[in-house]
Amino acid sequence: MHDASRLHPHHVETPGPGDARRRAIALVVLCMCALTTAIDITITNVALPFIGRDLDASVADLQWVIDAYNLALAGLLVLGGGLADRFGRRKVFLAGYALFGLGCLLAAISPSTSALIAARVVMGIGAAGVIAPALAIVAVLYPPEERARAISLWAVFGAAGLAVGPVLGGLLLDRFWWGSIFLVNVPIVAVGVVVGLRVIPESRKPDVGRLDVAGALLSVAGLGALLFGIIEGPERGWGSSAVVVGLAAGAVLTAAFVRHELRAANPLLDLRILARPVVAAGSATLFVSYVVFTGMLFVLPQWLQDVEGESIVSVGFLLVPFAGVFAFASMRSAQVMARVGAAATIAGGLAISAAGIAALAVTEDAAVAWTIAGTAVIGLGIAGLIAPPSTVVMNALPDAKAGDGSSLNMVSRFAGAAVGVAVVGSVLSTVYLGRVDEATTELSVSDTAKAEGSIQGALEVADDLSGSAGDALAAAARDAFNAGARVAYVVIAVLAAIAAVFAWFALRRVADA
Repeated sequence: MHDASRLHPHHVETPGPGDARRRAIALVVLCMCALTTAIDITITNVALPFIGRDLDASVADLQWVIDAYNLALAGLLVLGGGLADRFGRRKVFLAGYALFGLGCLLAAISPSTSALIAARVVMGIGAAGVIAPALAIVAVLYPPEERARAISLWAVFGAAGLAVGPVLGGLLLDRFWWGSIFLVNVPIVAVGVVVGLRVIPESRKPDVGRLDVAGALLSVAGLGALLFGIIEGPERGWGSSAVVVGLAAGAVLTAAFVRHELRAANPLLDLRILARPVVAAGSATLFVSYVVFTGMLFVLPQWLQDVEGESIVSVGFLLVPFAGVFAFASMRSAQVMARVGAAATIAGGLAISAAGIAALAVTEDAAVAWTIAGTAVIGLGIAGLIAPPSTVVMNALPDAKAGDGSSLNMVSRFAGAAVGVAVVGSVLSTVYLGRVDEATTELSVSDTAKAEGSIQGALEVADDLSGSAGDALAAAARDAFNAGARVAYVVIAVLAAIAAVFAWFALRRVADA
């Protein structure tokens, strides 16, 4: 039986074994927080064409609207976990959720792209405080024999938020302005904070030592510099000094973070847990699954709206098969893993995801129905890549490392989300710019910049042109976007296939956690 008092001696108001109702309500709060913070990773994607037109944003601006949240979240997860372990997981969790709600409110009323990006940073900081301690709180609430089901439920809600985001966004944007996708979270956050204060137990990591401030700064700076270089590369040029310095600084700072954490007496994140093959494979799987997930959802809504001419409501409903298959299969992923093992579940999920993404790359000229079928295949594959790896990582570690496992799980997820949008957006933007360039030679300087910045900008310029000139520019922009999307899909399909092979060989030699 899980000895909560031994593992977490600083508990306050810890529910006893018989207090099942309070534990269940606490888990509901954790699941709702996971749902809302995850929704904001993908709900913004369907609003990108609206934001692009309303705020006159380029592809790079739109990438930052997405990645400002992902970057702040991923970069501060390790720090959030460290603060929670030291000062109280419930305190950090609820303070982070309240800050997330404030960021949603600010995003809803943003008058410019810069203001929206800043609000998204606030949201990401808050979400880091919510997500970092979540699995450690679950470990406090439930003993090991009950933990897999609780982790699976929490992971399914978080992953369902990613799938529900585009559908909910489509429904909101059909009736309200784009800020409504952020405002809808505010009342949910208020309820979650109030209820959480009553039912979530307080806990800390024993003998945790001083806060590793240097490690926190290195982790944020390293990831931030890398993503800056990736996102700005297509617009500034991959050989520009700013991009080269960003990529080089990111690599150096990330290496310095790893070196520092391995030597620190009280590391913010104990990277030595990655020496366990199960932990390394599980975290790598989570990273790749979120690259695939968010990369696909960055491209597809824009393609459906701006290339295929679907309405925003149609975009939401066209993604229902993806969300439905994903939700149905996710709820059964724990049973599948129990029956066939972690290696087959996780490697199979990656292989199926790779097949679905590859299908998108070759069906863009076919009927939309074929594309939607491809997303359903992706939903089936990713369903095996959310809860199973999370459970594998947490159960492969001793109880004293629950906080490190939780932080690693979350960093893997949201670093993957940030990198997915950055890489896919950069590949798309690079190919798009190279293809559309020939169609802008006779435009004014300002119109050229707008048309080369994004497909939304090109279609706006085309609307202002007369007759065949406008039609030619619109056709060229759609062809360029198609070409960029195809290359982006191939890149992430290959990555998923390579990860499938790695997961199979890494997990099949060890006992299922």
